[in-house]
Amino acid sequence: MTPVQRGHDKDDEIVERELPKHWIRPGERLLFGCAPIRGYVAARIGTDFRLPYEPLGPVPELDLGRCRWPLPADVEPDHWTDDPTVAFVVEAAHAEQQAVRLGDHLAHSRGEARLVLTSHRVAVIYTTRLFHTPAPGEPLFQTFAEQPSGSVLGYSAPYAGRSVPPVQIIRVDFTDGSTLMLRDPLAGRRVGRARSRQSQPR
Repeated sequence: MTPVQRGHDKDDEIVERELPKHWIRPGERLLFGCAPIRGYVAARIGTDFRLPYEPLGPVPELDLGRCRWPLPADVEPDHWTDDPTVAFVVEAAHAEQQAVRLGDHLAHSRGEARLVLTSHRVAVIYTTRLFHTPAPGEPLFQTFAEQPSGSVLGYSAPYAGRSVPPVQIIRVDFTDGSTLMLRDPLAGRRVGRARSRQSQPR
């Protein structure tokens, strides 16, 4: 196992430990939660393709300092995984759809916010320390763009792009017709685990 793989495994252990302890509600089941995925968001909204995408909706005040990332390449929308600076893709017909609202926060936070899907809801969460030092007893996470889990049509872990080997991603499709895709290094593991958890009796 490489140091990078060990790092991903450690991040996964933290996610699996912290979310049930600090965010999941009684009677709710975690399906998957992502660690921070740092990178640009690309968005295809209607006929408009934006890279890097900037939020269209309201987002919380956040000071991350100057962005020092290289600008993304001029990639074709269907081959976004060929550019390692692009971490997320939003596809929607208009700006009011769910994937756009989630993408707003992923773009605003430069990927520090994370996508979480449970048996009851889907949302992006920020760690409170991104805004300020948490006070004793204050929640560890702040939640945004939350919707019932019924807004999720399905999720999968397809391969994308022309790279060799191809990149496995998380794809989340919403009932409003929009889609969010994430370059998650543990995409297959997270989706497989989510399906297993979803099939378990309550």
